[in-house]
Amino acid sequence: MRSNNRYKKQHFVPQCYTKAWHDPTVLAGPVSTPFVWLFDKDGSNQRRKAPSNLFTETDIYTIQGIDGGRDLTLEHGFQELEDKFTRIRNLAFNRMKWPDQEQMAWLFAFVATAQMRTQANRDHHRQQWSNIRKMMEESQAAYDNASPSKKRAFERMTHVPSSSSDSGMTLEQVRDIEEYPLQFVIGNSINTVTRVFARMNVAVLCTEDPIGFITSDHPCIWYDPEAYKLPPFYRGPGLGVKTIEVTLPISPKQCLIITHNPNLQGFIEINSNLVDQLNHRHIAHCNESFISCSQNVRPIWFEKIPVPEDAWEKVRERRSEQNN
Repeated sequence: MRSNNRYKKQHFVPQCYTKAWHDPTVLAGPVSTPFVWLFDKDGSNQRRKAPSNLFTETDIYTIQGIDGGRDLTLEHGFQELEDKFTRIRNLAFNRMKWPDQEQMAWLFAFVATAQMRTQANRDHHRQQWSNIRKMMEESQAAYDNASPSKKRAFERMTHVPSSSSDSGMTLEQVRDIEEYPLQFVIGNSINTVTRVFARMNVAVLCTEDPIGFITSDHPCIWYDPEAYKLPPFYRGPGLGVKTIEVTLPISPKQCLIITHNPNLQGFIEINSNLVDQLNHRHIAHCNESFISCSQNVRPIWFEKIPVPEDAWEKVRERRSEQNN
C-alpha cells in the first residue's frame, strides 16, 4: 500500500503499549489528557508526556520506492499486531486468564517485534552493515587500483571479478541494507525468533508494588544473568543459551518473561525487591529514556553493580596472581 503523506510519524515503541503506564492518579482526577512520566536514562529530566508523542521517528519503517513512493506494509502490519496484543493484555492478562494457543502465537510475534523495531536495534544493525560496507569498499578500491595481473589472480581466487557479481551480495545491496536495516531484516528475524519462543517457557510476573514495572524506548530485553562468567566475546545473549531471560513489561503490574526454566510458567507473584531488580535491568539496557506510571524513582534502579567474585575477569586475575 502506498501513500504520499500519511503515517509519516511512526512509533518505534507502540502507543497502545505505553498507554498502560498512564499515571493512575490523573485518570481519577480532573485532567482530561492522560500522560506517563518520562525520564532520561539516569533518572533526571522528569517530565509529563502523552503516549501519542512518545518514541516516534519519521518514516522509520517506510520502504522507499525508486519512484519516490512510500510503501507502508510494515507500518500497517505492526498495527494489526498491536491490536492483537492490546486485546490479549486487556482480555487475558488483566483478568488473570492465560492466553490460548493462537493468542500465544500473536504474543510471541509482538515480543519479537518489540525487541527488533526500536531505534537502538536499527542503529545496531546499521553499524554492523556499515562495517561490511566499508570492507567491501576497501576490497573494491584495492581491486580497481590493482594491476591487470593482480586483478586476474584475484578473480581466479574469489570468482568475484567486481562488486556487481551475481554470485553474492553486491555493494549497492549492502548500502541499501545499511540505510534501511529494519525493512530488510525484520521479517525473517521475527519468523525465526517466534519459532524459538514457542519451544520456551512463559510466565507473567505480577506485583502490587505501588510503582511497579517501568518500561523504556527499548522495552524488550534479552539478558543472560550468567554471562558475566564468560569471556566478553561470548557474552552476547542468544535464545539458545540455557540461562537466557527475555523480559517485556506489559504494564506496571505485570512483566512477561520467556526462559528455558521449567519452573517459570504461568502467573507468578513477586516482591518489590525483584521488581526493582528488573527495573534496574531495563533502565540499564534502555537507549535514552524510560517511562513510569509514577513521578517517583528509586535510587536502587541506578546503582552500579559491583563485579561478582566469580566473574571471568576476577577469576582470570586471581589465576594470573597465582601463576606469578
